[in-house]
Amino acid sequence: MAWDESPTVFVNNWNPWCNANALLCYMLLENDRDKLAKAVYKSMISVDRYLNYVKADGACEEGATYWGHAFGKLFDYLQELQMITGGKVSLFNNKLVKDMGEFVAKSYIGNGYAVNFADASAHVSNYMALVYRCGKALGSREMMDMAVDCFKEKPETVTSVWLDTYKQIEAMKVLKEMSQAKGGYKADAFTWYPQTEFCYMRNAEAFFAGKGGYNDESHNHNDIGSFVLYYDNTPIMIDAGVGTYTRQTFSSERYTIWTMQGNYHNIPMINGVPEMYGKKYKATNARADRRTMSFSVELASAYPKEACVDSWVRSYQLKKSKLTVSDNFKLSQTKAANIVNFLTWGDVDISKKGVVSINVKGVKAQLNYDTNTFEPSIETIELNDKRLSDVWGKKIYRLSLKAKTTAKSGIYKYEITKK
Repeated sequence: MAWDESPTVFVNNWNPWCNANALLCYMLLENDRDKLAKAVYKSMISVDRYLNYVKADGACEEGATYWGHAFGKLFDYLQELQMITGGKVSLFNNKLVKDMGEFVAKSYIGNGYAVNFADASAHVSNYMALVYRCGKALGSREMMDMAVDCFKEKPETVTSVWLDTYKQIEAMKVLKEMSQAKGGYKADAFTWYPQTEFCYMRNAEAFFAGKGGYNDESHNHNDIGSFVLYYDNTPIMIDAGVGTYTRQTFSSERYTIWTMQGNYHNIPMINGVPEMYGKKYKATNARADRRTMSFSVELASAYPKEACVDSWVRSYQLKKSKLTVSDNFKLSQTKAANIVNFLTWGDVDISKKGVVSINVKGVKAQLNYDTNTFEPSIETIELNDKRLSDVWGKKIYRLSLKAKTTAKSGIYKYEITKK
């Protein structure tokens, strides 16, 4: 309930989720007006602390498909609060609330895919009636059009609304309206969340999302500086996401799971050392530039002292169908060869020197690298967890570019292009 506002306490989707459910129960069951008033007020204090926790840019650090559990439940709560107060308490004109709502639309890529940092899935969740309702309440054409487009690709029914009778009842009010709406979602070419440090760039052929942040976010993965890349709304460079939740997922053993580890994201292992978990492991100097369609972030603070890294600036620039990725680094000493990892899927071929060929469902791309600098290798990752295989199929691949020599400073450059 966020009574303890210490810096180590997460205030994530559980807060609005539980408050929305508790408030609804009070609204239905409590006939003593004084007790009801106290319950409403107590819930308001709790949810206010959730809103204070969310960064000012409105992004959901838990990932886009967690939006339905985070802002989606906040929306339920605010709708209930508006009802029980006869409209006297309403936050639907609040800028932060609107920005939080529109995050789901801005994170939508197309073809049923969404940005999937942290524990989110790359598949869009089946909650478009919720997105549409939120869009109507917030006056967001962007959300409404995105919801209609997704609804036309994969129509919802009342019974497909996940585990939630309240949402099912509310969905009944808009499903017919959605089926008759035109849609036509038009995404922004450039989106920057300066506090959460998410950057999205897109054009007619490509979509890029990169991140900074820190390695103690809600549902955290050690993924500072990582990115995803899509061509024709098809994922090429990917974030695997997360497997089925178990006891281990939310225990001290979380980072023994490969999907959480830095060396299974699109970032380097420096001196043989991956990124580490903890609030002190963070990005610095994250910058995004709409004019040059670029994003960069300093990664040095994301690694422990054993990595001996003074500076490692990861930079991205998107031009039409080409993404240029570069690593400008300075090390205090060298202990082991640097390894730069990329996750991908589909048909992958590294037999031609300097080129990694990728074919995903007929969408072809290639990653070009310097053969004098790197030796490539491929690891096949078998996906035995249904939550992962439902998205990516039976296997994905980790492409590793291992530096042939050790150096205290240098610049690595890679180009990913659509063929």
